[in-house]
Amino acid sequence: MIVKTLFTKRVRRYLGAAIATAVTTFVGMQSLMRAEAQTCSLHDATRWQLAITDSEVELTPTYIRVVTESFLRNCPDRPEFASASRIAGIAAADMGDAESAVQHFRNAGPMRDVMSNLYSVAAHLAVGEDLSAWRVRDQLIATWVNRLERHPMVSISEVEVDHGTIYQVHFAEMTDEAGPRAAWVGVPKGPGWPATISFSSSPFQLALRQISDGGDQAARYIELNRCYDRRALGRIDTDIASVDFDGAAQAGLTAYLAAPDVQVEVSDRAVSPCVLHGRLLPMPKNR
Repeated sequence: MIVKTLFTKRVRRYLGAAIATAVTTFVGMQSLMRAEAQTCSLHDATRWQLAITDSEVELTPTYIRVVTESFLRNCPDRPEFASASRIAGIAAADMGDAESAVQHFRNAGPMRDVMSNLYSVAAHLAVGEDLSAWRVRDQLIATWVNRLERHPMVSISEVEVDHGTIYQVHFAEMTDEAGPRAAWVGVPKGPGWPATISFSSSPFQLALRQISDGGDQAARYIELNRCYDRRALGRIDTDIASVDFDGAAQAGLTAYLAAPDVQVEVSDRAVSPCVLHGRLLPMPKNR
């Protein structure tokens, strides 16, 4: 049995980022002549990637950061530099070094994945750069909306309210029963983290509810996801259409947007990004 701890979750973050970096390396192989003209070669990049995915080493944030920052110092012209900066930024944040994390994220340039951007927002807030933090948030939301608009299995619309925007997202039925079926995402006009109300049919949650109160498994959960908080608001029958819940969801998020969460969780050991980012800004599950 694998026990999921904060450390194992962090390892998955690094491994996921490393996989994305490997794609960059593959592309770099297509320009081998240019790569060999650099101070560092493809061999150096591959050696770094192997180091941060080595199953024989305890992949702590300190180890990941030391190895990655060494690669960044020695190979500033490699095509993997941006991805490596992103990984170094995550590791620095996980060590509580917000200033270094911010610098690495700046070196990384535009980042497309939700997790890295949420780390960047948190790090900027931790060093008091609030305007930059919410600018990163806005760029993240724009990228997220663009990806949903181009997805054939998703419909998305938006409603402007007094203190922000509410995005209504409806997902076509997927084979993955744990994914959301509909979501309403509230994004503040000014400072503040987004919040999401969603429907889901998680077999695990429904099984727990059936054990606790004998409820019907043919139901969906209504969940509220905030940056550092997640709670089940209730459940509804599957025969209720998500559009019938639009008004209630919009009312709940409109109230949230009037006084959104703006804090960041920081300690001398870590700068914490939003938890369960896949629920905060949902995307359709892969088949």
